Amino acid sequence: MNNNLLTFTFSREHQCDQLTRTLHLTLREHSTLTVNQDVSDFNAEISKHVITVADIQDIGYLIATTFTQATTLQLCIDTNIAACFERQQWLKWLSFGLALSNYHYHHRNSPLLAPILADFTLLNAGAGAGAGDNAAFADGKVLAHSQLIARELTNKPGNILYPQSFIEAVEALAINNIELSYLDDVMMLEQGFGGLMSIAQGSDREARLLCLDYHPQDPRFTVALVGKGVTFDSGGISIKQPRYMSTMKVDMGGAAAVVGALNAIAQLQLPIRVIGLCGLVENMPSGKAIKPGDVVTMLNKTNVEIITTDAEGRMVLADVLHYAQQHYQPDYLVDIATLTGGTGIALGKAYASLMGNDNNLIANAQTAGQACSELLWPMPTGGMFTTALNSDFADLRHGSEEPDGSPCVAATFLEHFIQPDQKWIHIDSAAMSLGMNHRKIYPKATTGYGTLLLTELCQQLILQDRLHQ
Repeated sequence: MNNNLLTFTFSREHQCDQLTRTLHLTLREHSTLTVNQDVSDFNAEISKHVITVADIQDIGYLIATTFTQATTLQLCIDTNIAACFERQQWLKWLSFGLALSNYHYHHRNSPLLAPILADFTLLNAGAGAGAGDNAAFADGKVLAHSQLIARELTNKPGNILYPQSFIEAVEALAINNIELSYLDDVMMLEQGFGGLMSIAQGSDREARLLCLDYHPQDPRFTVALVGKGVTFDSGGISIKQPRYMSTMKVDMGGAAAVVGALNAIAQLQLPIRVIGLCGLVENMPSGKAIKPGDVVTMLNKTNVEIITTDAEGRMVLADVLHYAQQHYQPDYLVDIATLTGGTGIALGKAYASLMGNDNNLIANAQTAGQACSELLWPMPTGGMFTTALNSDFADLRHGSEEPDGSPCVAATFLEHFIQPDQKWIHIDSAAMSLGMNHRKIYPKATTGYGTLLLTELCQQLILQDRLHQ
């Protein structure tokens, strides 16, 4: 065995006899991670033609789920691969993958969450870097737990998780250093949330606006994270086709990501104020439901013509974005939503789309996505996409009768509710919350996409702030 290899040793709580497995990570001409147990010197070889952050996450998960009887896992990494990432990046993302290895969603008739982690410890923190190694390993566990919170929320069906029970589930987490409050439907009607409440009016389930406020002493700046929380989306009067409608319980993936990120941000004790706002509604057809052609007065007093009631998310987001600016005056405003099928058609499972009005914030978001392997692809707003919003009957309409450029049209609509001096980005993650089983860490069900991204973005903004002091 080559003593120059970068070696990490992990131990897990196990009831079986002590058993060690030694694994070698090397480069070979495979397009996907491959495990070969027919090798000398090691119990197995793991290889791929190039190693990414996503691969490191998957390797942690893969070794834990492949060698289930081993109490000790020793991973030996070729030096040419090890040099591609900092030591503590390796530890954070290996820890993340290891911690996820026990998770399987199990249905219960309760909104309460069960984000159970696999229990691994790091045995060989580096000489002189032990505190940093242990901290990185602990950070990976925090991120895994936070993502599982989002995954648990999105895995639950609409008859169990709806606006009020979503709040009950988050309350039961009792996240340290987070102040939780909410507006109910009566309060939102009184304040004029015409967009959000127009979507909610077709359902028997009352709407909610959840607020999670992480407010450390002397924060460096404030970030507001806004998540779309449509706990089930039938399409309303513009009802969806039956195929895949069962998956519309994940249309609150943006809200779930915001909750997961707030948990991570609070546990990591980031030195910034972060507000998480989740607009929670159910979009259903009924005699009370909003109709195509109706005109709605939004919270900012803009009159909006409804084209399709299946473009409900932007109505919810627009009101919550305005509320966030009016009440919190954030330095940075970020919204995330499973908003348009067009994003999935354009980008598949490779990227979520990214739009906004501030190039620096867009660049930070892309860097954050690369750092945690929740990747973003920039798309345009404004220009020709504004013509789709022209209305003969209101200040604007919320979309077009045609599907052309739908992600860009939706973001252009949202941009009407952003104040001129407000730094803002919009993340459309429609294809990323479900069906990502090309990744080892997501063998089935939902992903919690956005939890890592939003957390990493806040860390990137802190780093930028420090560099400019």
